[in-house]
Amino acid sequence: MNRPRVVCHRGASHHAPENTLASADKAIALGADYVELDVRESADGVLFVLHDRTVDRTTNGSGEIAAMSSAEIAALDAGAWFGPAFAGERVPRLDDFLAHLKGRAGAYVELKWCDPAKVRRTIVDLGMADDVFWYAHKPEMRDAMRAVAPELRHMVTLAIARSPSVAQTVFGAGLLEMEVDELRDAVIDACRALGLGTMAYYEGTDAAVFRRMAASGVDLVNIDHPDLLLTAVAEAMP
Repeated sequence: MNRPRVVCHRGASHHAPENTLASADKAIALGADYVELDVRESADGVLFVLHDRTVDRTTNGSGEIAAMSSAEIAALDAGAWFGPAFAGERVPRLDDFLAHLKGRAGAYVELKWCDPAKVRRTIVDLGMADDVFWYAHKPEMRDAMRAVAPELRHMVTLAIARSPSVAQTVFGAGLLEMEVDELRDAVIDACRALGLGTMAYYEGTDAAVFRRMAASGVDLVNIDHPDLLLTAVAEAMP
């Protein structure tokens, strides 16, 4: 059983506040090869790492990030809600977050709502084009990013593309993500034949599922608990 490369969803979000530098550091410490992050844009055009449309859930502030200035966002506490040890964590800018990862881990960048050209420029200017892949659920974000960043690796889900061949020919993807219950030998084999990378997604903690993901032969696993997966895989090794 070969260990797939590990993508840690929003960083180690069960150990540290999601989408912060602390969560990225913990993910790497737990064995992650990539850190997944979400990108949104402030009212004055600065890219920040934040999942939700509003800052309410993960900071001490309130309101839509798109209506807030970068100075207002930078002043928020993004850690105290998770625990007192993380008080003072900030909502990171995309350039700072990627620079923090550079040379330590790759990045899976999800575009929530932002200017794709700015995302591309940030990645390229940092020299991280080979260390990043991206995804956008909204078709307008996906189409715009493909137009401005054809050189960056694009991930699409099986739920959207419906087949490996469509993922590659219609969506121009280099990577196909599947939910655990979508893992099929035929799909993975078809991806291999096309030279299309594969990634399995799972939010849970079941060791049997982790072993199944690793045994499936996917290239990457996108998970919340890298430590549990690595333990489960190690225990299954002869």
